[in-house]
Amino acid sequence: MKFSRTILTILLTIMIGVSSVMPVFAQDTLTEEAIIETKTSFSQLYEEINPSVVYIAVAVPADQSSSYHQMESLPFDFREIFPYMEQFNLPQDKEEKVNPDTEAEPNMTYGSGTGFVWDNEGHIVTNNHVIENATEITVTYSDGIQRDATLVGADPDSDLAVILVEDFKTDVVPVKMGDSSQIKAGDFVAAIGNPFGNTGTITSGIISALGRSFALESGATENGNYTIPDMIQTDAAINPGNSGGVLIDLNGEVIGVVNSFASSTYSSAGIGYAIPANLAKRVVPKLISDGKYDHAWIGISGIALTPAINEVLELDHDMRGALVQTVQKGSPAEKAGLVGGTDTATLDRAEFFIDGDIITRINDQEVTAMDDIIAYLASNTSAGDTITLHLIRDGKEMDQELTLAPRPTTAERNKPVAAEEDVRSQTGDAWLGTYVKDISSEDITALNLDENTTGALVSQITKDSPADDASLEVDDIIQQINETEVTNVADLKAELANYLPGERVTLTILRGGETIEVRLTLGTTKTR
Repeated sequence: MKFSRTILTILLTIMIGVSSVMPVFAQDTLTEEAIIETKTSFSQLYEEINPSVVYIAVAVPADQSSSYHQMESLPFDFREIFPYMEQFNLPQDKEEKVNPDTEAEPNMTYGSGTGFVWDNEGHIVTNNHVIENATEITVTYSDGIQRDATLVGADPDSDLAVILVEDFKTDVVPVKMGDSSQIKAGDFVAAIGNPFGNTGTITSGIISALGRSFALESGATENGNYTIPDMIQTDAAINPGNSGGVLIDLNGEVIGVVNSFASSTYSSAGIGYAIPANLAKRVVPKLISDGKYDHAWIGISGIALTPAINEVLELDHDMRGALVQTVQKGSPAEKAGLVGGTDTATLDRAEFFIDGDIITRINDQEVTAMDDIIAYLASNTSAGDTITLHLIRDGKEMDQELTLAPRPTTAERNKPVAAEEDVRSQTGDAWLGTYVKDISSEDITALNLDENTTGALVSQITKDSPADDASLEVDDIIQQINETEVTNVADLKAELANYLPGERVTLTILRGGETIEVRLTLGTTKTR
């Protein structure tokens, strides 16, 4: 009875707060009976689940550390703060002399994150960006017991990784994974993790939105990543160090793997993300058994139909679907005969292909945008499966079967090849993944540019391209590649011809009146 009163007090407090801005409730909102029937509380869930959540400390060579590791690095002697990290063996005497005959140890960056117990065999799940390039990984349980760990498998494209704990604790119960397809916006959730090294921290909130697509930060890997689909957005406080932790529901089930937060100040801003549990349930077993995960792949890029685009295409105003822009060479889409665009139109200064296939369904799932296709592939298919795409081509509806293939890995899609002639014959020219145009007087007025501004104006970004991975934006102006000035589109094309796919370049970009530098790896994908 005491427990029921506690739950009643908590939820009634929440209801009173909501009622201040929403004075009228529908009949089917929370009732006293529904509140009393609540089976658990976050305090009880914390006691049950926190022992299954671990602190992960990593040592990464400084020249291989990501922006996350640098953000999470500890500028002080962390043995004084976390005594259980003695294994890193930092020198205690700052005046200690280094033997000139011994080789200096590499400069290291030390970071931290969160993970959770997956099974009874010592496997811990975390984010790939937490352990990426780590030469030392240490796991600390909630009771302070620490163990070394090794990498089992990692998947940069879902930002998930599995590590194996040496001499793992056998009395820790694995978490229970929930069904992320059953959650709804407004559901109460809690995140458990180690923000800023504060171990065993729980924060609570609601599911703010579902179906978000989230591109990993460009610093997460050297080669870039595809978008993670179907992400869960929450307002539960998430900060650096929460990555790899759990997002749980009121049943104590993990419905998401905490992935990141959105804040320019690197602190909680009420917008956090979690990888859906259903994606983790597909990826993690393969990481354990094979060390990698093969994502199902079609091999197209596309854009969502909008009323403005529909008007250009002379379609119904409310038509929904994904308009195919490009079809990648050698992809399942090319083998199945999907058609990309060749003719272009310009809308709001953005150029796009207008004559590609329009995908309106994948199997029985309605498609309103490319994100719907990506999410469906991630949650429902595996490489080797055959799917049916419902298309509109030249005004006619048709069904097209397609057999999915494994998505090229980051290494494969950006792999430099030794001989230039082999690269150009197999993959074509170096590829940015942008549509650009010369700057017109109308652009100078619309973008409030100086009259003498030169460069190649970006009018469109191809999804999952090098430019997309590097977070280039429409209306960016490319003014330089490495040390070579770019004054127009011809200059850009001529300079790109001097590079091979897979090479790293620095672009000097004019964005919103400020000049910035962007590093990216030129693509190896030839499109038509």
